Amino acid sequence: MITSTEINKEMKKLITIITLILTSITANAQEYTNQTKSITGIFQAEGKNKDEIFENINKWIALNYNSAQDVIQMNDKDGGNIIVKGINSITYKNNIKELYPNNKFIAETITNKFNHTIEVNIKENKYRIIYTLSDIIPPAEATQYSMEGQFDLIFDMIDFTGVKEDKIEVYNAYLDNLLKKGLMGKKKRQKMKDLSKPIFTDLTNSLEDNIKATMLSIKESVSTTSTSDW
Repeated sequence: MITSTEINKEMKKLITIITLILTSITANAQEYTNQTKSITGIFQAEGKNKDEIFENINKWIALNYNSAQDVIQMNDKDGGNIIVKGINSITYKNNIKELYPNNKFIAETITNKFNHTIEVNIKENKYRIIYTLSDIIPPAEATQYSMEGQFDLIFDMIDFTGVKEDKIEVYNAYLDNLLKKGLMGKKKRQKMKDLSKPIFTDLTNSLEDNIKATMLSIKESVSTTSTSDW
């Protein structure tokens, strides 16, 4: 027979476990807000004061950018504000390959590069990261063939609140005109246009995953406590 003392011990154990779980969730809590071209993440850093967070994030910048001095635009320790400019590269599925699986000139993936800014605002035990895409970087061949305008349209399609139908229509009108000049028939042009939304949805999702992975990398750096004697 289970005694009241044993029941009390089990209850205390259960309460302790629940408390530890809730404390862990609170200590590592984060929330995201999506806007058209930016994602904001708010992170709790229990047990970390403002100076510790600031120093750890600066260390992260130094380790993740080739030249921290070149990318840091603001580094205000007193105000708790850091602004960094950089470039990120995104690779995602090229859905057009499904239409032409045997065409060796059509790649299975597409890679785009973007300029971005990362703004960090730091308070005691918490900080905010605002990651904003500034523009897309056209590849050299786009500049060579005066196709920068197409990449402006691509950048306009990106929307972290959801790809918009009116922007799809604008892009498809441009694409249809381009394919007509290449003497592509109406049915094939329509198939290409049907792929626009999936392609840009994949791009936007890949960008969002990349941005959140960057934020979580910063979070890990802030959370890490050195145990070294050095």
